[in-house]
Amino acid sequence: MLDFSTVIDRLGTDSFKWDVPNRMLGGDDFIQMGCADMDFLTPPEIKEAMVSIASTGLYGYTCKSDEFEQGVASWMKERHGLKVSPATILYAPRIVNITSLCVQAFSSPGDAVILNSPYYPPLNEITAANGRTVLKPQLVEREGRYVMDFEDLERQLEHHCVRMMILVSPHNPTGRIWTREELEQVAEFCVRHQIILFVDEIHSDFVAEGGKFTSMLALEGDITRYLIVTSAPSKTFNVMGCHMSWIAVPDAQIRSTVKNALVRHGHTEPNIFGNTMMKIAYQKCGYYVDEVNRVIDANDAYLRKALPEVLPGVIVKPREGTFLLWVDFNPVFGSEKETMDFFHDRVRAHFHPGSHFGPGFDNFGRINIGCPMSVLEDFIERIRRARAQA
Repeated sequence: MLDFSTVIDRLGTDSFKWDVPNRMLGGDDFIQMGCADMDFLTPPEIKEAMVSIASTGLYGYTCKSDEFEQGVASWMKERHGLKVSPATILYAPRIVNITSLCVQAFSSPGDAVILNSPYYPPLNEITAANGRTVLKPQLVEREGRYVMDFEDLERQLEHHCVRMMILVSPHNPTGRIWTREELEQVAEFCVRHQIILFVDEIHSDFVAEGGKFTSMLALEGDITRYLIVTSAPSKTFNVMGCHMSWIAVPDAQIRSTVKNALVRHGHTEPNIFGNTMMKIAYQKCGYYVDEVNRVIDANDAYLRKALPEVLPGVIVKPREGTFLLWVDFNPVFGSEKETMDFFHDRVRAHFHPGSHFGPGFDNFGRINIGCPMSVLEDFIERIRRARAQA
């Protein structure tokens, strides 16, 4: 049984999740629940492999492992029951990197790219930084679930030259896992309008109990001529700092374009630690994913019950995947500033506000529950005390 209960002090380690917000907020007593980075140790097999490499004292140029493509294919078969040809798989350092390269390769400055709001902010930032117009059709809530508004998607085409759509699946920040029917609708839309469909599936290994993830790679037919799917072991095994991702591109011509973009920008060689990490993770650590999903489910159940008890009226949206909760604070606080002032000044806790994820979701918040239960209990107790002192 792995240890998911020990609280590890990450302050002073140049942690993006812990040190950066503390420097910004001016204190070291905050609970950090913002960045999508779990506070759990990686599997022991990965740690042992890293220590073994570090002990050699040799950290030279590293080539991609011969097992890279087959390892990805085996993982997709084992975890998701999906047959993926190793020949379609390419290496990339980070998903944000490959998103930027694909935006450059498949569109031109002034063209438009569709990215549903709320969105993962770096995808918006890098697309806009490349001189593309980012169209942000909002997800709409129907029967308690966020869904894509396909009528709105069609309207986005009226005044823009749309070359690409970026889909995050499972969705960050809402926690939706798109059904096969929804994916088929997206595929039909992209094929009909000849739009490249770029799908970020980095959270695909996090599925709430009773749920099922369907990869866009499971779809066949014409969509394969427009499809690029990317994922990584980084979120799954909490090894984001290793910068090791993969891309699956079914169509040979599209794959050649992506490969040339990688070469053109020098993204051809992995780092020595990431190379070994990925091999060990996908070959030996499937059990870890099962355990961490159970922990996330328990954390979800706890916070879903406890948060409305200390903040009556708050709405915790359903979570189907990811280790993130999407929370509506509008029934409790009059504005997003009021919400964040309360949590920063009185609770001493930080998470990302809804406006961080795009227009239309002010006074929401994304809370990371990939942490020991005791951290969540501390979070709730801090809220309780802050409310009592009001």
